[in-house]
Amino acid sequence: MAQDSPRFKIAREGQRFVCPDGQDLLELAEAEDFSVSGVAESLDLTNRQLEYAVERASGLRPKELFRRHRMLLARRLVAEGFSLQVIAHRLGFKHYTHFASEVKSYFDLPPRQFQKSVRSLCPET
Repeated sequence: MAQDSPRFKIAREGQRFVCPDGQDLLELAEAEDFSVSGVAESLDLTNRQLEYAVERASGLRPKELFRRHRMLLARRLVAEGFSLQVIAHRLGFKHYTHFASEVKSYFDLPPRQFQKSVRSLCPET
């Protein structure tokens, strides 16, 4: 009978998700353009192994966890005064229209309205 390989565990530390080697999972996701397969490959895991580990730590599938993180970064970058085009590029969207549809879907506002809303809460930008 084959032995089970040790399970890959992600520790949750507040808002951080820490891999066994100390890497922050969400920072790694950013570096891999929020690609589940890219993150899995960089951790020497299959997509399914990553999915199990992320679900155990967060209750979410990796794609949804990465999407939420990406949209929170978008909100932060808008508050810091970056243009929507620059934000889309920095967050790894190949096309602005994909970024726009993600913003609309996540925040329930078109990008320009989302930008005005965030900036009205942060008048110094």
